[in-house]
Amino acid sequence: MADDRDHVVIEMAELTQSGDPDATTKSTKKTRPKVPWTTSTVQSREERDEEFDQDMLYRAIADTGRWAYGTISVEAWILDEHTGKLVRPKRAFWFDPVAVMDGKDNESLQRLVDYKREDFVRPDPLAPGVGLAGALWAELSYPGINYRLSMPSFADAVIPKRVAWREVASISNDPDQPYNLRLKLAVEAGIGLAAGVKYQFRGTQGLVMYMARSTTDITKLKSPTNEEYLLSAADVIGSIVCLRGPRKTCLAERRDARESVRRRLRQKMVAFIRMGGTLKGVSDTPELPDKTTGREESVGTSSTGELRQRRGSPIGKFKSKLMLIATKWRGAMNEPPPPFTTTESLWSFLGCFMTLLMLLNFSDAISKRNPEYSLVTGPFGALMTLQYSLTAAPASQPRNVILGQAISISIALGMTYTSLAINLRKALGTALAIMCMARLGVTHPPAGAAALIFSGGGYSWGHMGILLTGNILAIFFATIINDMNVKRQYPTFWGFGYWRKHYTGGCARKDGSKSE
Repeated sequence: MADDRDHVVIEMAELTQSGDPDATTKSTKKTRPKVPWTTSTVQSREERDEEFDQDMLYRAIADTGRWAYGTISVEAWILDEHTGKLVRPKRAFWFDPVAVMDGKDNESLQRLVDYKREDFVRPDPLAPGVGLAGALWAELSYPGINYRLSMPSFADAVIPKRVAWREVASISNDPDQPYNLRLKLAVEAGIGLAAGVKYQFRGTQGLVMYMARSTTDITKLKSPTNEEYLLSAADVIGSIVCLRGPRKTCLAERRDARESVRRRLRQKMVAFIRMGGTLKGVSDTPELPDKTTGREESVGTSSTGELRQRRGSPIGKFKSKLMLIATKWRGAMNEPPPPFTTTESLWSFLGCFMTLLMLLNFSDAISKRNPEYSLVTGPFGALMTLQYSLTAAPASQPRNVILGQAISISIALGMTYTSLAINLRKALGTALAIMCMARLGVTHPPAGAAALIFSGGGYSWGHMGILLTGNILAIFFATIINDMNVKRQYPTFWGFGYWRKHYTGGCARKDGSKSE
């Protein structure tokens, strides 16, 4: 059937203008000369912006009609807040070129699409309930709503969008329907079905209307796939319609800013020319040698030399360093990170509570079997903060947790074999542990706390094994609890093969062999 065939895109100059009387072809468009610094340039820019908006809207409407099943025409209407009527913007209309060619002998169809005809019927503004677009708008609206309101109604916010299908003939024959010539011509042209979808973005309301022949399969038109496409396409078309106003405002502000810069530059150039080309700071340039005295003096040379000498002195360097420190002390003026939501905070609470409860029970179980050993729980408070509040931080990942703790505790226990004073031993052991973690790329703050605790003595290598086991259990619980939340990912990496990849003697080849 003719309705079921694919839409054929025919690139013809007249047909691509969609029958819009306001559209102009490239062949008839006159090129205006660009006259800088005049009002005519601004006017031509505004006209080009308007033409760009029209082309963008038409392309969206045409692409929608080409891919929607059975659709032979698409129109976009805007609700005017001041008059309360529906208005069709320029070029917001597309008719299938194949249908136009097939109906070239249909006078009613040609009067709808051929704007060159003397009897062409223009799309006048329509009140809600009047004409095809007005009837669809009234059906999609709800009683008691003021159509001039720009704010969305409660019904529009609660009730989901839908596609309203109507028979064009039934609307035309409705005795309560005011006479509308375009509606009568649509029936005579063979348009049997029409669908409307409302859109509303940032206070702008409107309607996208789809039309099909009366012989089109209505079940396919109303299929969930086709209606979902029509709803999505209406959102795209509506967003383009609503983009026009903000885009014009943005372009106007940018042009005003450029014109302001040009005016200031022009004023500076005029002032420079009137001053005879004198530049700012010209007095600091060296003068010619004095022929009478034979001395070569330069204005500003002595002061510049003194300034350099002051800056190069130790006192000058110290003052510069203090000024730099004071500048940094004020901060980098960055915004602090946002706080957690209530849901995320409760999730962190749940994870910390369950993991610490498990670790404390684990420590009690070990103490019952051997009272000499227990889990050193001090570093686990910091570990819970990392795993459930800074989940994506590198210091929270399993590689840093296990390797950082192993390196720090090993150094701390090694310091207990020295005869150093306890305070010196704690400070030196913790500092060495932090340095080694930073050098190896496994920085882990709880490991620094563990190094401080173990450096004081009273702990053995068995306590180290118990603490590492507790860290492994904490990683296991953190992986399960965090990954149950769709907004979290733990771990972000494992990274245990990092050293093998970056510190091996040879480079791996594609075939698996190593280079010499």
